[in-house]
This record gives sequence, C-alpha cells and structure tokens, in this order.
Amino acid sequence: MFRIKEVLSGTIKSLGITKQYNAQSVIVHWPEIVGEDISSHAWPISTQRGILLLAVNNSVWSHHLLSLKPEIINKINTFLNEKLIVDIRFQAGDLRKYQNHQEGEEFDSLLYPAKLGSEELADVWKATEAIKDPNLRKKCYYVLIKQTGMNKAKQNQGWQPCKRCSVLVPPRQRYCTVCSRDQQREKKEAIKKLLVEAPWFTYQEVNQFIPCSPRDFHNVKKRLIHKYIHALFESGWDKLNDAVLVMLMTGVKPDKINQAMVDTVIGKIKVRLAEKVRRKNNVLASRR
Repeated sequence: MFRIKEVLSGTIKSLGITKQYNAQSVIVHWPEIVGEDISSHAWPISTQRGILLLAVNNSVWSHHLLSLKPEIINKINTFLNEKLIVDIRFQAGDLRKYQNHQEGEEFDSLLYPAKLGSEELADVWKATEAIKDPNLRKKCYYVLIKQTGMNKAKQNQGWQPCKRCSVLVPPRQRYCTVCSRDQQREKKEAIKKLLVEAPWFTYQEVNQFIPCSPRDFHNVKKRLIHKYIHALFESGWDKLNDAVLVMLMTGVKPDKINQAMVDTVIGKIKVRLAEKVRRKNNVLASRR
C-alpha cells in the first residue's frame, strides 16, 4: 500500500500548484506549526502574495506576536519546506469564526449549585413521590437538589437552553457539546456535497452557501481529494470523476477545463501511484 500524502505532494509539485496547496496547509496544520499556546490566541485567515493574515483575539497578543514574527515565519516555512511566507499582518477578530470550534465545550469549573428556597425544595421532593422505597427516594432527592441547584446557578449566570435541545449552555454559545458536534458533522457533509457538485469553488464561494471556517473547508476538500485518488483504480470509477478530481486539485472552472488537461493531471497522478507501488514492491522483494 502507498501513502496518498506522498503521491499527492509530488503530483501537486509537477502541476505547479504547490504554493496554493501549501497556503491551505498553513491553515489546516496551524496548531502543529506554532503550538497550542499561540493557536489558542491567533488563527490564520488567508495567505496572499507571501503575506499571512492572522486573526488575534486581543491587543496584548497582537503585540506579543509582533515580536515573535520572524520566529513564526521561520516555523511556517520550515514546516512547508518552502519560503512561502515573508510577512505577517494581524487583525482583531473572534477566532471561532476561523477555527474548527466546538461550541458547548467550554465549562466553568468554578460553577457551584445555587441554594434552593423552601418552595423549590418542596417541588424537588414532590418530583420524587413516585419512588416508593424511602432510602432510594431520599438518595434521588439529594441528587435532584444538586442538579436543580446547578441549573439555577447557570441561569443566574445567563446560561440559555441549547438551540436544538433543552440543555443549558454558557452565554454566547448556541449549542451543547452533543448538538454542536452533530451540527459540525452536518456542516462538513454539506461542504462535501457542495464541492462534489461544484469542485472548483473557493472557500469564499462555499462560505456564501454554507457558513464555515477556512479550516473546515480545507479539511473537507483535502479529504475529498484523497478519497477520489484512492478510488482511481477501483471498479465502477466514472470518467466524470476525473474532471471532478482535476477541478478539486487545481480550482479550474468547467468552462476552462478540457480533456487534455484532465488526461495530463490524471496521468501524473497514476504515474506517481505506480512509482510508489513499484518502490514498495522492490523493498519487499529485497527483504525476502
């Protein structure tokens, strides 16, 4: 078996679209490049003509990152093995717009149950009246007191019901953890479907139909490219998929693509795959 990553990088280089691909890689691999400390306060928005635009969540970190600019540029270019970035500019912004943010995962560890009044305690006791065993009822009563007190404390701090279910979530969050993950999965499926139908779409074009972060878009697109390359030699491969794969990789629009271009790109991919398989077989044969 071969690694698509190795085959893909060689094919992209031969097609002359390395810079576009690496620009996307900066966004996808940002935490890996700069570390969690920086990525929790700054996130890449775009790269154009060697300039990286970063969203930073406050002015203190903007000043701090300004002093680290040469170091960050060096880390990026070392990771990409190419001098892609020559400068960095900073922009104040909400990182959740650009990160693959999971809403509902923030939790205030200092939140304690609020004290319940006599009427509230009576309501909790009444809610357990269906439990006939006295000891079990008492245990359930104390559990419900804690749960009710926590809900009261959350409401006092402005927590609101999840937009999809009734679970309380912190202020400025719309969904609980479970619903947020479901929504994220649905969003990625929608992006994938749109890219299959319009594989030449840029992030800006996709974002008009499906609000998403650049990281969401680039991750989905990258996985979709890998999926199509894996399927190249499978039975039932539709020749139309050749054009879809080429448009995904190059961003060429339907009115600009032609059969010669498709044959060239697909041919280079197959050559890379064949070379990889041959090298793998030679290594296995030498070990016998």
